[in-house]
Amino acid sequence: MGESVRCFVAGCLGAAVVLMGGRPALGQAPQAANPNVYVNPFAAGMRFPGATALGQPQAPAGAGVGRLAYGGLAPGLASPDGGYGSLSASYANPSLGYGSLMNSSPNSGYGGGYGGGGMYGTQWMMNPYQGYLSGAADVTRANAEYYSTIQQAKLSREEARRSHLQTRRAAIEEAAWEREHMPDPEKIRQKILERELARARVSPPLTEILAAQSLNALLHNLVTQQGQGGRGPNVALNEDIRDHINFRVGNTRGSAGLLKDGGALSWPHSLRKEDFKEARDNLNTLMKTAFTSVASGNRPDSRTISDLRAGYTKLAEAIDANVNKIDFNESFEAKRYLRDIKGTIDALKDPNILIVFDKNWKSNVRNVAELVKFMRENGLEFAPATNLDEPSYVALYHAMVSFDRGMQRTVNAEGER
Repeated sequence: MGESVRCFVAGCLGAAVVLMGGRPALGQAPQAANPNVYVNPFAAGMRFPGATALGQPQAPAGAGVGRLAYGGLAPGLASPDGGYGSLSASYANPSLGYGSLMNSSPNSGYGGGYGGGGMYGTQWMMNPYQGYLSGAADVTRANAEYYSTIQQAKLSREEARRSHLQTRRAAIEEAAWEREHMPDPEKIRQKILERELARARVSPPLTEILAAQSLNALLHNLVTQQGQGGRGPNVALNEDIRDHINFRVGNTRGSAGLLKDGGALSWPHSLRKEDFKEARDNLNTLMKTAFTSVASGNRPDSRTISDLRAGYTKLAEAIDANVNKIDFNESFEAKRYLRDIKGTIDALKDPNILIVFDKNWKSNVRNVAELVKFMRENGLEFAPATNLDEPSYVALYHAMVSFDRGMQRTVNAEGER
């Protein structure tokens, strides 16, 4: 118990000594503030005895135990190795730490704490004039940067406008160049006609002859030459050729060649089988009815056309149903004749069908020149050939090629005169 009391009393006395170390002795006048403007006046309330201004003598060295680790402020206990936050003027000794405010020796050890011996722990305060000038410089710099940014933005906007105008000008120039160099549709059409004519003049495929493509290419050129006063040789057309020529008005795809024999259809061998008898008889009757109407100068009525379409559909279904009963060649022949029937139905729907069935033209057409003139005056073209027309179409093609070559020689000879 006595030992505890003694420890408590010793602790209290130690605390009192420490507290008394930070205050002036009783009856001692308080120290004046340090006149150094770079020292915090509120941290310099107590100095070492005898230290009055920058560079003044300080407490003697060798204070020993009296050295303070943290801000030696007690009179008589300060040492050159003052601790953390010493308030001595720092620039009196250049070897002191960063921003230290004490005149300590350069060999200050750990006792110098964070204020001496090259350590840090500054209590630096800025000069008010320096602060004012620094702030004014910052404001001036910010104002200059603001106006510079505004001008840069204006320059960027003008550059964008200039780029937009250049792009628009380039687009207009590109459009003008394309219009200038774009192929003329009429020139393209003329080139197509020239290629078709060149192909028709030199051994075209038989399919193009029977489809009347080559014949019409030659016809268009001969019509143009004849309309300009061109004359060709006398290339005769026999009666058999004239009897198998099929006409069409304009771009009508159909051909009324199947109705030449009074409407009696000449069926191919592949369609003469019993499986197709009902469809054959129905179409024979309808075709004769249509021919009778046309021969009398009247167009077939709509009911006849509808019945013909139904008969065509029925025959097509019968061919598809019996496709396994006939070989490939017969199937090809049957489908081709089926296309001829469809072409005849299309021709019967044409409003100009009566011109096609006019037989009076044969008495006035004896050669190719007269045939070309007749077709030019009536706006006719060659329609595709049927099975019975194929030999006549090949002969007609050669006759027209001979006439075309003769007309070319005539035109060239007249041009040399």
